[in-house]
Amino acid sequence: MSWFGQRKRSQITNPVSGQLQVMACSPFPDAAGEMVLHPKCDIDGVITAERLAATAVQYSGYGVPKPKWPRPGLVLPVTVDLADPNRFRIEWDQVPTGFEAAERLAENLRSQQLSEQQADAHRDHAFPRVWREVEHAASSPTLANGLTPQQTEIALAGGAAALGLVPTTAKVLTANEAGPSSAPGGTWDIAVLVNDPNCGPPGQAVTRMSFSSSERRELRTTTGCALPVLVDPDNHNRIIVDVARLS
Repeated sequence: MSWFGQRKRSQITNPVSGQLQVMACSPFPDAAGEMVLHPKCDIDGVITAERLAATAVQYSGYGVPKPKWPRPGLVLPVTVDLADPNRFRIEWDQVPTGFEAAERLAENLRSQQLSEQQADAHRDHAFPRVWREVEHAASSPTLANGLTPQQTEIALAGGAAALGLVPTTAKVLTANEAGPSSAPGGTWDIAVLVNDPNCGPPGQAVTRMSFSSSERRELRTTTGCALPVLVDPDNHNRIIVDVARLS
């Protein structure tokens, strides 16, 4: 990009905070074993922000820190011009390195484990983020939502990008009880129409969710209800309700 093009992009007159979902990216500069001092990073992605329609954009620049080099599926914080989403700035100082992201995930998992241990010690039956069907697990050899229990916990603890899952929304089509469940509101298979994060046509998928009460179940399984989900753009069978974004 020329100096003039860089200056034009930096002129953000109506800035808002948003996210850039990376769809394609230049390979890591030192991957071939040759040291590159000033590597160029090219990104194809989709910007989303409040009051802004999802927009396909391109980025090209030399100032990308190597420890924060992006990869497809990663979501980067940006400041974007509400009037022209092609004018945006990636906030690299807010992007964690791989090790920092791993430390955050480890801390989240430790906190979750400690909370669960304290709940067990006090016989606290509050609804957990992930309901473990211990009693009936032996009768369910297939992966729930296309993910192992460990992958599910990683995704809900903020590590979805590392598993190839990206945020989007889905509309409930039908819901059916999955079978015996220890959850008070039961465990249900929910057929949904997924908004493709790659801006392609929506596709159908099924996600499984357990509920702490029948009232919560009815709220989340009503036909036409919109659910926040984490999904693999290349395999919609790997999909889970993003409980952190549930209102």
